[in-house]
Amino acid sequence: MNLEEQLRGRSFEQIPIRVTSGILLHIGAGIYNSVAGAIKELVSNSFDADATRVVISTDYPNFEQIKVVDNGLGMTPGHFAKAMQSIGSSLKGILQPTGLTPIFKRPIIGHLGIGLMALTQVCGEATIESQIPDSDTKFVAQLDFSQFRQRKQRQTEAAKVDIFRELATAYGGLEEMKQRLESLDPESDVYIEMLAQYELASRAEMVFRERGMEDPEKEHLGYCVLFPDLPAVPNQQGTTITLTKIDEGVRASLLDKGRSPDAIPQHYKDRGMTWSEYRDEVNNWPWDELCKRLRMKTSQLAYQSLPRYHQFLWELSSMIPVQYLEEGPVLLETDLLRRKKKELDRFSFSVLVDNRPLLKPILLPSGAVAREDKLERGYDYYLETFSQQDETVDEELLKYEGYIFWQRKQVEPSAVRGIQVYIRNVGIGLYDQTLMGFSVVNPTSRAGQMSGEIYVEEGLERALSVDRNSFRETDAHYIALQEHLWELIGSATREDGIMGMSVEAYWKRRDRREEQALEEHIQTLAEQVQQASGGKFVLEFSDQEKPQPYVVRDNQITVYDGSSSWPRSSSERRLYQQLLAPIKAAIATGASAEQVLDLLEEILLKQ
Repeated sequence: MNLEEQLRGRSFEQIPIRVTSGILLHIGAGIYNSVAGAIKELVSNSFDADATRVVISTDYPNFEQIKVVDNGLGMTPGHFAKAMQSIGSSLKGILQPTGLTPIFKRPIIGHLGIGLMALTQVCGEATIESQIPDSDTKFVAQLDFSQFRQRKQRQTEAAKVDIFRELATAYGGLEEMKQRLESLDPESDVYIEMLAQYELASRAEMVFRERGMEDPEKEHLGYCVLFPDLPAVPNQQGTTITLTKIDEGVRASLLDKGRSPDAIPQHYKDRGMTWSEYRDEVNNWPWDELCKRLRMKTSQLAYQSLPRYHQFLWELSSMIPVQYLEEGPVLLETDLLRRKKKELDRFSFSVLVDNRPLLKPILLPSGAVAREDKLERGYDYYLETFSQQDETVDEELLKYEGYIFWQRKQVEPSAVRGIQVYIRNVGIGLYDQTLMGFSVVNPTSRAGQMSGEIYVEEGLERALSVDRNSFRETDAHYIALQEHLWELIGSATREDGIMGMSVEAYWKRRDRREEQALEEHIQTLAEQVQQASGGKFVLEFSDQEKPQPYVVRDNQITVYDGSSSWPRSSSERRLYQQLLAPIKAAIATGASAEQVLDLLEEILLKQ
């Protein structure tokens, strides 16, 4: 008899599934893997609320309080209450069945409540104030995140009480356990073990009687205090979220506590700057200047050496749906990038942090390549755009477009190496420097020369991990996108693909360098022959494969570069030619031994 037959017709009971407040803390810790990741969730909510402006204050340089203010459509008290009672639900999709915001037709990003829960590891308390347009009232809500830790402890203790009471029940009750103990040898292991169980069960029964029969704390995770009917501020709308009791670890990070002074760039370390002084100097730069300095690696400035506060700004700006730098993301624009920037303009969304307007900090080409006046496609760089608009994967639409940029030197700063994936215009984590695992299965130094963005319009969201900053790599949508990306990258052994193209570009550059070096060599050799012969001899340079290395005839010396008599190494061959041809010309015009020696010394010492 199989299991299904055994269960058929049997009585059963439905056991309610409950979670403790610890689950909420774990989820909050999972979503939060950086301060920027947590604040990104709040900015996403403002984007979904059709805000045109989000103003963030971090209380720089003390970081005792963080405030996020938007001018969006706000929330009603009932809407907010539902969000708190249905954290992680898709209520936004129900309220806007088109999947677009009502005013600017922005693709809706988030889930209600997720942004607030992401703050559990950033601060101890949060106050939410919101009012909708043309309303006489507003609401204020207060969240004390410390209650979740306290409630987690109480719920854990309650669960222990239940388990220990069940110990007594298994023996028929406490009295039966006591009688059983009296019948056992006090020196036996059985007695010692049962005595410990009896003491636990006795304490559990006492706690149970003190607290009553019911445990209401099992039914919910905590409370949010809501003041639903406060007087509205005239002619205003939007939401303000104020974070207080900032986690000390967060503050320590933003203040660069514990960071070695050796990490400060040498230029600033030579001036005796502390982290605080260095942070203030960097903070005086306009945002575009900071981004351009990182792009050019000015004064040895690298992303890793930035103050943590400015890394927070950089991370946040790269993940939120704001516009690019004026010349970004790639100086060599394509229709795709022009269209994307036009879309961001249509969204009319701006974010200011401490009075600093944020723009996406992507500007390519960068580093050593950016210092050159003229760049040639397929030689110095390569830009590949791609699109997938109608693919159905695992019975769901997967729709995206993007670009991959390659340059012949490492991309700067290192934080823009790899691939940035956006779902509905919000970055999922930071740049994936493995290129969705490509550099793991196909290790290559060229991975650091690539940067790209993928804009996902439909699909892939189901592959998001709980942290909303990474993906489940086993999801069918993720695998389909990964395969497409890897196909575009290709390999060094294939002529197609970015890898193959980069190898071809290497050979082009090598051949061009050799051609240029040969031209300079011929010019130098011709000048040396004329000078050594007093202007009587001219040089003829040939790539023919003659047995003799050179021939002197009629005031002309012909050098056969293809002759097997010359060394195979190009550097040695050119040195030999610059020694022998001028000396031969000098001797042919009657130069003395001393003159020949002087000429030889001059050539060798120049070398």
